[in-house]
Amino acid sequence: MAVVALALLGLLVLAVLLRGAAGLDPTSLKRAGRFAGIAILGALTLFFAVTERWIPAVFLAGICWSLYTGGRAIPAGWHRRDEPPPPRRGRSAMSRAEALQVLGLSDGASAVDIRAAHKRLILQTHPDRGGSDYLAAKINEAKEVLLG
Repeated sequence: MAVVALALLGLLVLAVLLRGAAGLDPTSLKRAGRFAGIAILGALTLFFAVTERWIPAVFLAGICWSLYTGGRAIPAGWHRRDEPPPPRRGRSAMSRAEALQVLGLSDGASAVDIRAAHKRLILQTHPDRGGSDYLAAKINEAKEVLLG
């Protein structure tokens, strides 16, 4: 019961501090709120771990990690410095005409033709065989664009 009262008191203090900082930049307030949430959840995680309640401890640790990384499995900026970060996946910028050109097909190509051209080209340009990551990605993207 004392832990709950202490947690509520901490939340009240946090609310007062954030209310006082209402005139500040919203981005810094969001960051401060996120780190305050991480700190509170981290303290609860440690409490559950010390009292050997492993299921809530692991659950809260996962939530802390998700808040810390912004929902990513690996935090931004944790990639190696000598290589560029992985490209963001999103909607394809490749048009249908460009995809046909990458695979070397004409406009009336069937799904079987698309798969055959993809297989032939990916075997030639796969990174495991000394090919380029970029070319393999473009060939895969072309296949995705054409087959939906």
